[in-house]
Amino acid sequence: MAAESPAIWPFRKTKKDISQEPAPGESAANIEFIGNRSFTPDELRKPLVESNREIVERGLSKARADDTAYYLAVFYRKNGFAKVEVNYDIRGNFLILRIDEGPRAYLRAVTFHGNKEIPELTLYDYMVGATKERLAESANTFPYVEGDVQSGVEHVRGLYESEGFLDVVIDPAKVDLSNDGTHADVSVTVHEGRRYMFGEVRFAGNTIFPREELMKGLGETLEKPFTPQRLNEMERNLQFFYKSHGYYNAKVDSAGDPKQASGGRVPVVFTAMPHQLFRFNGVTVQGLDRLKPSFLPKRFAPLKGEIYDPAKLDEKYRELLRTGLFKNLRVNSLPQEDDTIRLDLTVEEAKAKELGFTIGAGSYDGVSAGLRLGDRDFMGNGRPLTFNIDVSQRGSKGELLYVDPWLFDGKNSLRARLFAQSRTEVGYSKQEFGFRADILRKLTKNVEVGVFLQVKQVTITESFIVPEFLGPENYVIASLGLTQSFDFRDPTPVAPKRGWIITTALDLDALSSSIAFGRATVRGSYYMPLSEKVMVAFGARGGLILPFTEVPIDERYFNGGSTTVRSFRERRLGPFDRHGNPIGGQAFTAFNAELTFPLYGQLQGAVFADAGNLIATSSDAGVQEMRYGIGIGVRYALPIGPLRLDLALNPNPRDQEAIGAFHFTFGIAF
Repeated sequence: MAAESPAIWPFRKTKKDISQEPAPGESAANIEFIGNRSFTPDELRKPLVESNREIVERGLSKARADDTAYYLAVFYRKNGFAKVEVNYDIRGNFLILRIDEGPRAYLRAVTFHGNKEIPELTLYDYMVGATKERLAESANTFPYVEGDVQSGVEHVRGLYESEGFLDVVIDPAKVDLSNDGTHADVSVTVHEGRRYMFGEVRFAGNTIFPREELMKGLGETLEKPFTPQRLNEMERNLQFFYKSHGYYNAKVDSAGDPKQASGGRVPVVFTAMPHQLFRFNGVTVQGLDRLKPSFLPKRFAPLKGEIYDPAKLDEKYRELLRTGLFKNLRVNSLPQEDDTIRLDLTVEEAKAKELGFTIGAGSYDGVSAGLRLGDRDFMGNGRPLTFNIDVSQRGSKGELLYVDPWLFDGKNSLRARLFAQSRTEVGYSKQEFGFRADILRKLTKNVEVGVFLQVKQVTITESFIVPEFLGPENYVIASLGLTQSFDFRDPTPVAPKRGWIITTALDLDALSSSIAFGRATVRGSYYMPLSEKVMVAFGARGGLILPFTEVPIDERYFNGGSTTVRSFRERRLGPFDRHGNPIGGQAFTAFNAELTFPLYGQLQGAVFADAGNLIATSSDAGVQEMRYGIGIGVRYALPIGPLRLDLALNPNPRDQEAIGAFHFTFGIAF
């Protein structure tokens, strides 16, 4: 039996439009499409999933057929068929949808009238999401959809209001369809009205702080247009300012009425109600399993008695997350009746023990592989202990490392390691084992100082170097040194995009009877983005050894390689013996400049220039005998740093020097 339906289906109802296909195994209703030219039956069934489900579950009825035809018409209108008509027939349990698509209309032009303060180019972006030129060039790219035009008008209205035009009036869009119904011209008239700006700012209530600090606490410049949203944001910022200074229950109210504006400037008043001052007062902990119960209270102990500061609390929270000890860590601040804040910690510990393998290759070390065994929570104290073994074509090394970020539960940290290695360098082989301990202290987030003690025994097991240049072949060396770091790199040290770092190290290697010298090394790097994906970096390094006795070859500086002057192979820049073996030096410099740019995905290109020298004796230290390199490279960005391929040329090779070098390695160059 046939059922009549309205000729045109206007927008109505608010039932959700589901565009996914029926779930696997779900039955499909018996629906037939007649008259569809622009879409296949499978494409037409996608917007009818909900109607299909109701027909299958509850049976075919006139009401459900009516809904199905309506949603199909909505689908067509969303694709530019403004004059579509959908009728239906019901024949037993079959639903036949008869479609008269009509012409498909495309947006041909949008014209704005009355806009004076905001350029048409910006309005196009908000209205259409494309430029006027692109719209004209792509006449059949943007279907005309009535709802999209209405949404575009609202986007333009929101733009004006965000720019301070609070009285803006935008007339309903006028649409002129072409005679054949294939193109639509839209006209939008804007009545901008007055633009409101912030006027006099007053602070009322118990303000406590000077006006200058309160103005900074607003967190927004008053040069921006006045909007209620921006006023509310200032209110929230000022309230947080009070909370960050210990007034946990602080409230701030704001008032600003455009009707009271004078010359378009709206006076605003912020009324502060800071209430009482709060201080930290210990923690309670839930959920500990392997960690000792005293671990977390000790971490927050330095805050006890201090004025409540969310920034300090957040710093402690991030410090604990970085340890890797916790799979989940929640911190709730609970105000107490004595005007203190107790921290309620709920934790879920992460797996403490880990086993890892590494494999890699480099142009100097060759193929390498490694094994890592670790325990982040050694003996339940929250301190990590790791054991590493690395084997490459140049040798093998092992290290046992213990880290205590809170030495004696204070502000200093400890890194202690036992190490041993057997390694072949250019011209000689060595075995060494020893111990090093660093005590470090962060003065600020970006500044760290430290002191270290190192004792090691070194044996030169094989040498092709002329003995007069080799130095001691079996020795014990004990060193005491100072380190310092100013690290303002961002976002991470392994892949910096901006910022700078300066590090220095000064050590005295005169604690044993046979070897004595002093050594100073400095390094600086600067990273500057030129655009979102293009960066330029500069680096400078230098070192000086002051000998009191003969300096062993393994303690000297070497130059050339993937992180210094890249036109030379590793250790190939500097003095040589008569057999062509590098013998190192007592002073060096290295200067680098590099530009990186995107190629494809995570692949980056680079061009660079390097310069540096290596001086045999410290008395001749300086920038004479400089050697240079220019080159190109490719980087593949990984989460733990870039994989690098560099090809560098030596612009002025000397006798028996190569014209350049190729380097394959991992990590940043400088």
